[in-house]
Amino acid sequence: MKKLFILGGLWLACTASAFSQNGDGYWKRLQKTHPETTLEALTTPAVSQAPSGQTDLPACRLSMVYEGKTRNITMENIQQMKESGLKPSDIRQYRKEILFTSADKEIWLPVKSALVEQLAIEVAENEPVLLYTTVLQDKDPQENQVTLLVEEYQVK
Repeated sequence: MKKLFILGGLWLACTASAFSQNGDGYWKRLQKTHPETTLEALTTPAVSQAPSGQTDLPACRLSMVYEGKTRNITMENIQQMKESGLKPSDIRQYRKEILFTSADKEIWLPVKSALVEQLAIEVAENEPVLLYTTVLQDKDPQENQVTLLVEEYQVK
C-alpha cells in the first residue's frame, strides 16, 4: 500500500511538472491580450490597428530586429512612465534600453531588466524577434509620443 501511494505521488508530481512547463497556454494568452501591429501603425495617428475603434492600444506585439546594443534608460522614458501612472516599483523594472530596428528605422526600447541578459544570450545580432510590449501614449494628442515597454519576447 505504501508503494502504491509513493508511485501515485510520483506520477502526480511528474504530470504536474510536465503541465506547468508547457508554455502554449502562456503564449496564447499573450497573443490574445497583445494584438499584432507594426511600429508604423502605432506612430501614424490616421492608421489604427486597435480592435473595435479603440483609440488607445494598451499592449501589442511587434516583429522587430534585435541589434544587440544597450544603454541606460532615458529620463524622458522614465517621465513618460510616471505620467502614465506606473508605480515606482514597476518603473524600477526597466533600467536599460535595447536598440531594435523596424523597416530600417532604429528605435531604443525600454526592456525589463530580467530580459536584457536573456536577449543577449538567446538572440543574435540582426535576428528577428517578436516583442510583447505595453504601449504608453502621451495624453496630449499634439505630442503623439509613443513609448513601448518590452515585457516579453519570442525568437522567430
